[in-house]
Amino acid sequence: MSDGIVPMVARSLPGLPLRLRRRVALTFTAVILVTCVVAAALLLSHALHERQHIRERVLETAIALSFRFDQEVAAGNSLLKGLSSSPALKSGDAKGFYDQLKATPIPDGSWLILQDLEGQVANTLRPFGAVLPRHRDFPTYPEAINRVRERGWTVSGRMASLAKPGTTIIALSLRINHDDGTMKGFITTILSQDRLGAILGGQDTPEGSTRGLYDRKLQPIVTTRGAETSSRIPMPHALAARLAANGSETVEGLIEDVDERGVPVLVAYRGSGATNWTTVVAVPISLVNAPVTGVLRQMAGMATFLVLAGGLAALFTARQVEQPLRALSDQVTGANKKVRELSGQLLALQEEERQRIARELHDSTAQHLVAAHLGLSSLEAEVRQSPAGRKILAEVERLLTEALRELRIFAYLLHPPNLAKDGLQATLRDFAEGFAGRTGLAARIRIPEEVDELPPDMQRAVLRVVQEALTNVHRHASASHVSVDARITSRYLVVRIRDNGHGMAGPDGPIRLGVGVAGMRARLEHFGGDLRIRTGRGGTVIVAMVPVPSAGRAPLPAGRLRMTWLSGPAKADGEALS
Repeated sequence: MSDGIVPMVARSLPGLPLRLRRRVALTFTAVILVTCVVAAALLLSHALHERQHIRERVLETAIALSFRFDQEVAAGNSLLKGLSSSPALKSGDAKGFYDQLKATPIPDGSWLILQDLEGQVANTLRPFGAVLPRHRDFPTYPEAINRVRERGWTVSGRMASLAKPGTTIIALSLRINHDDGTMKGFITTILSQDRLGAILGGQDTPEGSTRGLYDRKLQPIVTTRGAETSSRIPMPHALAARLAANGSETVEGLIEDVDERGVPVLVAYRGSGATNWTTVVAVPISLVNAPVTGVLRQMAGMATFLVLAGGLAALFTARQVEQPLRALSDQVTGANKKVRELSGQLLALQEEERQRIARELHDSTAQHLVAAHLGLSSLEAEVRQSPAGRKILAEVERLLTEALRELRIFAYLLHPPNLAKDGLQATLRDFAEGFAGRTGLAARIRIPEEVDELPPDMQRAVLRVVQEALTNVHRHASASHVSVDARITSRYLVVRIRDNGHGMAGPDGPIRLGVGVAGMRARLEHFGGDLRIRTGRGGTVIVAMVPVPSAGRAPLPAGRLRMTWLSGPAKADGEALS
């Protein structure tokens, strides 16, 4: 019976590979078809979301720029209000008021002017007593004076500067009165094209975009495109027509138009009702649609691949089933790579956002506090006879000074030092020096020179971990000393941050970790590292460990460590620390 069974099995073998081949071909084709459809749907959905994100980001940029210009005008208006209460101005002491104007801190490229109803009385660009322009030298002076008389303050449109020929300027004016309330004249601060252009250039926009600021008559005040700053790029025609119909109300939105070069653009705009200025950001439509265009190309490639794979699948044998698995594994690997790349881009965007916030705090909010302090100084004469008033005024001035100090500390902690230029060792040392000088903490730092040989991305991650840890010490630990020690073993870079504060345990018992610690751990895990925390009543120790790229590295010799002790009272930005 055994001899009869063996031939039956032998006769069935020739048909088995054909059936298996067909099944493999059909399975392979179905898997690829489903995968391509799902991947195409996901990619297209992501691309549409990315395009919408670009549109929203362009609009947010235009709104942010508009608010920045509003803040610049508000700061100038606050400065003028403070100057308008000057005793020298009220007593008619033109020379004394001129000296006060010269001593007033103002942005680079700006200057101050005192004017009566006939013309300029004092101009900080000219010596006192020099011949100054009269109102009749300006063709639009009746309109400008009437606006000051009616509104109390006004922002001009674009003007050509007589003091600086070839320069476009904006005049911000505030009315001053006689004792009987009639108009006596006005104080003016000049905003230069360079100053306004610097504000435009301080906002990140997609490459190839155009940014512009336009006056109430929709004429360009300042525009930028690439590295060029001018006042020659006109507002897109369709946007000008829409704004002309809307009047002087605050409006914002998006519109598709064609610029003066004939390039289709997406235009984001905000017209400010406070200044009657319109801020415009125009981005080529091709850049906005780039995510969708790229996905369509990918989908075409995937469809081609599907046709080829379906034809080749019929030639595969059962032993080649692993090939689709390998292809799927490659896709998963590629997806993981993209996730890592997106994670790196997210960290880079976070760095840029920290720098932008630091600049905004330093250049805008700090200036408002300074202007408020000047305004308070003008009240001193008013409350001189009131002990309670003097006490309140002194307390407000103290609070403003403390707020300005805290603001500068926060801006310094946000802004990353120049890591690419100086290396991680010098950057950490300089940061700890500035940290100690501004917070009054005593800081010790021990960093080996070998850290400068680590990959740049790893250096940046270690820098951010140390910065975040020191920030937490300043905010929460109530410590007087902090130390930063780093060493490199044969396998790991180990960084230890230790303070003598009250620890992380709160009065309610369990420790609650904030987003800062989670961000530190995420940065280290990106390189295969880890974060450990030990805390108690005697202080907190944070240990960051990250594998070094090259194995077999010798431990760091003790003689190559550089130790620095830093301590001292807080100092203002720009002061040298010894």
